[in-house]
Amino acid sequence: MADTKVQKIKLLKIWEILNWKSDEQHPLSTQDIIMELSKLGIKCDRRTVYGDIDAMQSNGYSIMNRRRGHDMVYWVQERKFDLPELKIIMDAIQNSKFIPKDKTEELLNKIASLGGSESTHLLKRNAVRFNVVKHSNADIYYITECLERAIECERCITFRYFDLNVSGERVFRHDNQLYKEEPLAMICDDGNYYLICYRAEPEYVNHVKVFRVDRVADIAVLDDIISKEAKRASKTIANYPKQVFKMYGGKIRKVRIAFDECLIGVMFNKFGEDISIKKSGKRFTASVEVQISPTFWGWLTQFPNQMEIVSPVDVKEAYTTWVRSAIESEDMI
Repeated sequence: MADTKVQKIKLLKIWEILNWKSDEQHPLSTQDIIMELSKLGIKCDRRTVYGDIDAMQSNGYSIMNRRRGHDMVYWVQERKFDLPELKIIMDAIQNSKFIPKDKTEELLNKIASLGGSESTHLLKRNAVRFNVVKHSNADIYYITECLERAIECERCITFRYFDLNVSGERVFRHDNQLYKEEPLAMICDDGNYYLICYRAEPEYVNHVKVFRVDRVADIAVLDDIISKEAKRASKTIANYPKQVFKMYGGKIRKVRIAFDECLIGVMFNKFGEDISIKKSGKRFTASVEVQISPTFWGWLTQFPNQMEIVSPVDVKEAYTTWVRSAIESEDMI
């Protein structure tokens, strides 16, 4: 009975060893595998290893082999992620402000280990620790899990929402008020995670209210089902990131923008590569839906003399008024 148990464990350990320590450039010989198994207290000979790997290959395990001298060498060819994919994921994690510093390091180590020992060593050696300001909400994983569950099950939630004072201490909004919300989705924008909730009140543009996930505390998922109106709103939420700027909402308007050729990429990056761009004299134009807000004005001011609002006239005039107001405010300092 004991031999049967050891045999089952041995097959699992051979697979783990090959996954962690081998790739095409660093295959393991039969003797290498025997030595690794001995470190785990499992004894076997070459013939047994040959038989075990042959059985695993016959049952669909992607173990490659070739002859090297008088011995066979083995490696795992296919993994869930290859090196470039892991690198992209790790860089995205580092650029995510909402993941605290300690959680970032833990997550980077886990992601790196998915590629095996050689890839892990390479990824860690070449890693550049970006100077990204990380937020400090240690409950971010738990909060995210609760929000995902609530959105999936279409349930209402309650939570408290806070800002930080000059000492970095939490100051809960509205005298520690408990918010009850109908969650629709979570959106990552500019390194932050945002919760999009439905609000029926007419003063909320498009009936949407946005919260920073890392500013949420004391969250609870309720048994209450979200309203039919919220369910309908959730079907159109995919357009939200294209329309807003820095998650500050406003009234949605269709705006025609003229811009220089060098800003074509900027327009595609913001509004998607499916927008229609047309040549108009020396410039190009595109009609896009945006939410009118100070952050939209701020985005436009990044491109002086290179981008302007063509229509509608009232939006163009509102932008001009905002710019003049900003200039006058600077003159008063």
